[in-house]
Amino acid sequence: MSELLSTVKELESLSLKELEASLDQGLKQKILELQKINKGNAKKRQRQHIVKFLSKQDKSFANDHLDKLRTSKTMKDKKFREIETLRESLLIKHEKALSSLKDSYPSIDLKKIKSLVNLAQQEDKDGNRTHYRELFKVLMRTHDSGS
Repeated sequence: MSELLSTVKELESLSLKELEASLDQGLKQKILELQKINKGNAKKRQRQHIVKFLSKQDKSFANDHLDKLRTSKTMKDKKFREIETLRESLLIKHEKALSSLKDSYPSIDLKKIKSLVNLAQQEDKDGNRTHYRELFKVLMRTHDSGS
């Protein structure tokens, strides 16, 4: 039962979009009700109600869904860190990173990247981060279209 309770708590922390993905409709409604509750004892009762509901159901579907979400989040986090690292290397080791980027993504617009890198380097001195963020967005779109 404690395993089911931890599963319920993990499901409770999911966003609506994540819940929509593939959860059973009945379970999704119960989780949404749980997320709306603010009082401690009421929340505890609702969790216990969901645990009881899950104990009567096939437990594997909730665990499978959580496993898929964990994997998806891990992949997104990894991609995010890769793009951040690429952006930082472009800002620090400008020419070397540009040639590496060109090798990885032959169709990339190097003029735009160079321009954004130069503007981001200037911004760094001013404290503004507009082009720094724009560089990240361009790299993210390039990565998504190149993968």
